[in-house]
Amino acid sequence: MKNILKRIISLMIGEKKVSKLGDLKFLALNYFQDLKLFYIHSNAFRIDSFKKIEAIIILDYHSIEKGLLFNNLKPGFAEYKIKNLHQNLNKDVVKSNITSSQINVAFQIMCQYYELHQKINFDISNFFTLEQYGFYKDSLKESYSSIFAGAVEYQQDDFYKDNQQNFEIFSQSRKSIRNFTGEKIDISIIIKAVKLSLNTPSVCNRQSSKVYLLENKQLVDQVLTIQGGMSGFTKNINQLLILTTNRSSFYNVGERNQMFIDGGLFLMNLLYSLHFYKIANCPANWGKTINEEKMLEQYFKIAESEKIICIIPIGVAEDNFRVALSRRREVNEIFEIIK
Repeated sequence: MKNILKRIISLMIGEKKVSKLGDLKFLALNYFQDLKLFYIHSNAFRIDSFKKIEAIIILDYHSIEKGLLFNNLKPGFAEYKIKNLHQNLNKDVVKSNITSSQINVAFQIMCQYYELHQKINFDISNFFTLEQYGFYKDSLKESYSSIFAGAVEYQQDDFYKDNQQNFEIFSQSRKSIRNFTGEKIDISIIIKAVKLSLNTPSVCNRQSSKVYLLENKQLVDQVLTIQGGMSGFTKNINQLLILTTNRSSFYNVGERNQMFIDGGLFLMNLLYSLHFYKIANCPANWGKTINEEKMLEQYFKIAESEKIICIIPIGVAEDNFRVALSRRREVNEIFEIIK
C-alpha cells in the first residue's frame, strides 16, 4: 500500500518533487537530532555535569578578566559573577578537580580579585569574605601565586615583535585586544589581511566566506550594542569586520553545519592575518538568535543566504594595554589516543 501511494504521488507531482520531499524530511530528522542533542548536552536547559559547571565557571572568571583590563578599576565590579563563582567553586565535583587548568585559574582569579580590593582598601565583605578568600588560597596549596595576574600588560612595540617569527612563536603571540586609540586602519592594509586569509581551506574549495567592513561610527555602535560583549570598550572602536558564510555553497543534508566549520577556519586565518599586519582585533562572539539578527537587519543587511560567523572590532592598539590571560587547557586535557 505504501509503495502504491508513493507511485500515485509521483505521478501527481513528479518524481523530482517526491525526491525533494524525502530530502526535506531527512533534513528535518537531522535537525531534530541536533535539537535533541543540544537540549540534552548544552548548558541552555540544565547544568548537570562537571563539564557544564566548568563552562559556566570559565564564562564567569573570563568576565572578571575583562574587568581587569580597564586602567581605572571599578571597585566591586562583577559582583554577580563573583557570587556565581562562590556557588560553583564550592561544589564537591569542582573541588575534586582543582588541579585542572580551568578550575585552578578560577581559584587564582578569585584570590587576585580579593587581594586587589584589599590593596585599595575597598570593602567587599558583603559578597566576598575573608573566610572565602582563605578557602580559595588554601585550596590552591603550592600552586597559589601572589603575583598571578588575570590581565597581562603589554607595550605595543613588544606585542608585535614576534609577528615575523616562526609559526610556533607567532601563534603564541596573537591575543585579543580591546584597547584601541580610535585611529582607523588604512583600507589597503585591511585588504592585504583579508587577501592573506584566502588560503584558508574550505570544503571542496567552495570558499563560502565573505568579509564586510563597517566604518560608519553610528552603525558600528549599533552593531556592537546588539552584540553586547564589548561594553566599556566601544568608544574607540571605529571599524568593524563582519565575517559571514553563505548557505548556497552547501549541497546536502550532511553539510547543514558545514558553514560554521568553514567560517571558523576562515576566522582563525583572518585573525592571524590581522595580527601579522599589526591590526589590533578582538573576535566578538555572535551566538545570537533570529531576534538579534532581525534587529541587525535594521542597520546592516546581508543576503538571506548568509550567516554571520563573527564580528571583529579592529583598530590601532594603544601604546600600553592589557589583554585577558585566557589561560589555555593543558594538552593532556584535550588530546586522547584511541587504541
